[in-house]
Amino acid sequence: MFGSSAIFHCLFALSWRLATCQQQGLPPPPGYPNCTRGSLPKQFMYKVSVTDRDPVPNGAALISHVNGTSVFNFSFTTAWFPAPPGSGTPDGLIVRVVECSPNHHSCAGVPHPEWTNAGALATVGADLSATSTPTTQHITQHNIRWPGTPGPPHSDTGRWGAADPRLTFRAKDKTYYLTWDNCTHNCEPTRSTLLSTTKDPFSADGWTLHGPVLPGAYTGGASLLFRDDAGDDATHYAFVSDSNTAGTIKLAESHDGITWKLPTNVSRQTFMTGRPDCWDKAVATGPQPERLSNGDYLYVYNIDTGFPYHPNPLGRCSVGWAILDGSDPTRVVARADEPLITPTLPWEQCPHKGYTCQETMVVFSTGLKPLGNDEFYVIYGGADTDVGLTRIKVDVNAH
Repeated sequence: MFGSSAIFHCLFALSWRLATCQQQGLPPPPGYPNCTRGSLPKQFMYKVSVTDRDPVPNGAALISHVNGTSVFNFSFTTAWFPAPPGSGTPDGLIVRVVECSPNHHSCAGVPHPEWTNAGALATVGADLSATSTPTTQHITQHNIRWPGTPGPPHSDTGRWGAADPRLTFRAKDKTYYLTWDNCTHNCEPTRSTLLSTTKDPFSADGWTLHGPVLPGAYTGGASLLFRDDAGDDATHYAFVSDSNTAGTIKLAESHDGITWKLPTNVSRQTFMTGRPDCWDKAVATGPQPERLSNGDYLYVYNIDTGFPYHPNPLGRCSVGWAILDGSDPTRVVARADEPLITPTLPWEQCPHKGYTCQETMVVFSTGLKPLGNDEFYVIYGGADTDVGLTRIKVDVNAH
């Protein structure tokens, strides 16, 4: 039986979803009868709340061609990294940038037609502290990095590019582990998640490319969790998407952080699946898991309903959360009954694709910045066009 606070929470969540649909001109959302409430061991322990939907002044994006923070028309999926130890430099972001979208209009005359469709990665300094207004350095052509490999040869047609960065800093060896996707036009017929490492993400020459996370597999991104606190022989984990949009998140394991394999036990190869009658019918990996004050982990993940976009109350892409067990992070012990972030801001909605935005109704996260006290910035791409921030709070003793 629910108490009055639980009833209020449910009514508030329902009214929020109804208001969102009214703003978008969509039908009211259905309930989510097949979610996990009460079925996971710590479901009632946790509450994850948005405390500041957009901490950038005036409802703006953090990075956008429109507001003059990037020379590229489209800057979107973004990984966060802490400053190199002892460097005195700011924290940083690795941002997927695209000059134009040949799916929507002509890209004649762009400087880099060889990666126009898939994109490239730009590294930029950022101030995302808990107490100041979020700011980043200006993104230009000089910020482009190809992590451990030459860029695609200059040509008049798209060859390949870099997509969807995710990054984990490993304190034990003071190394940054970047996963990023190498793909051809629209990532068909191939897409491969690669691993690169460096001691300094700001250095263009310091990267080493190690190859695919799962050689021979079609993968759509990977987030890494290192378990060095569990001993020298600890198993480390990679959470790997198996789709260009959303499907299942696979589990891979490693003892050195470089070579990753699926578990020999087939039943352990799947980390997370969609829930057919819930809001997250198919799932895609998010940013690196981050430890909470009680030892468990926050894991942010995405949904992608696919393209072309078919109007629905959740948009094409939305963001959710799960809690992973601190002793065994392959176990999900709590999971969102409703989406955490949906595309509600104007620059996330993109009603008309073209030179100003790429994809309709998208919020897709590949970055997570800890702020202390179980608070975080979720860093995401809005409409595959701009970089946004949302501040969230995890209550580890909600009930």
